[in-house]
Amino acid sequence: MRPFPLMLSGLLLALSMPQVCSAADKTTVLGWQERALIAPEGKEIQMELDPTTAKSSMAVHDLVAFQKNGEDWVRFGVQSFSGLLGTAADLTLERKVLRSEKSKNSFGSSQRQVIRFSMCIGSQVYNEELTLKVHEKGDSPIKLGRDAIANIGLIDASRSNTIKPQCN
Repeated sequence: MRPFPLMLSGLLLALSMPQVCSAADKTTVLGWQERALIAPEGKEIQMELDPTTAKSSMAVHDLVAFQKNGEDWVRFGVQSFSGLLGTAADLTLERKVLRSEKSKNSFGSSQRQVIRFSMCIGSQVYNEELTLKVHEKGDSPIKLGRDAIANIGLIDASRSNTIKPQCN
């Protein structure tokens, strides 16, 4: 067999493969802002999907570090949503600190705690590392960066609140 027809056959086969693969790949498309359920508390929280930053963070208030069974823990407040109208309510959470990271901004640098946080997005529970940032109430509590978004799905910036969290 001549090399050119063999190469042409291989090229045609390769070009047809992405169509077969993409037909089987069902990727979730989310809006730029979504709601999630905090696990295990089961409370609803607002999150923003932000592909301009690599790391994910959580805007918290009243951050207090403490020791529990010889380990570093933090207690903090976030805004959750309750009731049929989704009215904002304060929620106090406690999580084990995984590590502290140095954070730089225009005001200088500071140490921020990193926690593991479980949340239900759609029908899937995700465990993500979040850096805690002390902010005023009213900010979107969770900002998911591109490292987390890569595990979850795609973003359509023209949409928001596209899926309802429904985990068992």
